[in-house]
Amino acid sequence: MIRFRTLCVAGSPGRGSHTRALVAHVGRLLERRGSETSLADLAELGLPPSHPDHYWSPEPHPVARAREFIDAVRASDALVLGTPVYHSGYSGLLKSAVDLLPRDAFEGRAVALVSHAGGPRGSAGACEQLRQVVKALGGWAVPLQVSTVTADFAGDPAGDFTSGRRTLDEAGPVHARCEELADQLAVFTRAMRGAGALGDRAGAAA
Repeated sequence: MIRFRTLCVAGSPGRGSHTRALVAHVGRLLERRGSETSLADLAELGLPPSHPDHYWSPEPHPVARAREFIDAVRASDALVLGTPVYHSGYSGLLKSAVDLLPRDAFEGRAVALVSHAGGPRGSAGACEQLRQVVKALGGWAVPLQVSTVTADFAGDPAGDFTSGRRTLDEAGPVHARCEELADQLAVFTRAMRGAGALGDRAGAAA
């Protein structure tokens, strides 16, 4: 089995958020499919805001945390982007992080999209918006996407969100979609990268 590296990005500003739990859930499913998975929780990274001077500059970003995030994206073979839904769109925190990336940051990479909305199911629009972002950065968003609401998670909905212990209910209907999403990302990543390309990237990142 060809192993690959996946960076899972949680785009919620809240610590212990549903978005983080959803992204982490997909990440664990990917590990069962041969991925070495890491999590970038934007609520914890403290990335600087994007700025036109950095966006157009060929020089490395002057802030170390930003460089580390960019390097993590470049070292990945696939990505999972997760966002909460605000006003039917994806989060400003995720937008700012994506704007730190060079224009070819997703080139040759498959990307899985997930979102969480606090109210009735209506978070699919945020994923559709992210499809355009993935395309602009040279990536390919897999066909399936997953959207959740609070009822899809185990535990008391009024519980402590800061603990980071929120988990997706594996007995619920969304878990099966996450399994299918992980399948698609693994299959398309291997198809797009191939054994030689994956090995070259892993060696370059070492």
